[in-house]
Amino acid sequence: MFKNLTIRKRIMVILVIVYIVSLVIAVTGGWIVLRQDTIRESDEKATILLASMQASRKYLKKVLRPKLQEILPGKFVLEGMSSTFMSIGVSKFVQKKHPEYIYKVASPNPLNIKNLSDKFEQGVIEIFSKGKMKEWRGFMDKRGKPFYSVALPIVSEAKCLRCHSTPDVTYPSLVKRYGTKTGYGYKVGEVVGGIFVYVPADVAISQATKKLLYFSIGFSIFFFIVLVVVDRIIVRSVVEPIENFVSVAEDISKGRFDREFEVTTNDEMKSIADAFTRMKISLAKAMDILKEK
Repeated sequence: MFKNLTIRKRIMVILVIVYIVSLVIAVTGGWIVLRQDTIRESDEKATILLASMQASRKYLKKVLRPKLQEILPGKFVLEGMSSTFMSIGVSKFVQKKHPEYIYKVASPNPLNIKNLSDKFEQGVIEIFSKGKMKEWRGFMDKRGKPFYSVALPIVSEAKCLRCHSTPDVTYPSLVKRYGTKTGYGYKVGEVVGGIFVYVPADVAISQATKKLLYFSIGFSIFFFIVLVVVDRIIVRSVVEPIENFVSVAEDISKGRFDREFEVTTNDEMKSIADAFTRMKISLAKAMDILKEK
């Protein structure tokens, strides 16, 4: 590849190769860093939303439900006693200001059919059921857009059986509202569903892509400037002196001993020029001796 190229072209090719390799490494490293940034930002948003919803569920279980049961013994007030109903209701108020955020209590066997798990949620719930993990975090596609999701399992407790064992045991108001087809047959300790939070990741990914693009442009401009500067330095300090050596050496080989090797530096080029000058002087003396004979 380099055999038929001039020194200057070789240097340019080497510098271009260095640029391409450096750009690939820099872009790859930048993408990894920006992706981690995107994950961290999305994870923070999802964690905050999930913590808020979990706090509302905990408040209902620890404070609101016991108080209502004390005031209304034997009765079931869905709005104040169902943690699922309440957390979904709270999430709707959140969505009024942030419609892109999604909160869902999903189950393959829900009392309310609106809470039926989709294919993705079903897969995560199955992972929870097998005991492979206690929470799920990661990117996924929903509605044709990228989302970052956090999911927690819902494990059936003894108190859940009052509403989810069989239709004849549960509250008549629930049977009347949701029917008898789904939402029953729960067992203590069984993973019956999951709590899912979805945070849109398209904006964060778009911003990361723009940052990477700007970085690539800036890096390319910087390297181009460096390329030009290095090229000029190398041409002046290496290529031009060598070209001068070649030109002077060709003229000397043709008998023009008046030519001089011009070097303004005190480096290896000066040593080469001195060596060529001594060779020229020796050659000139040899030629004079031959002429005298």
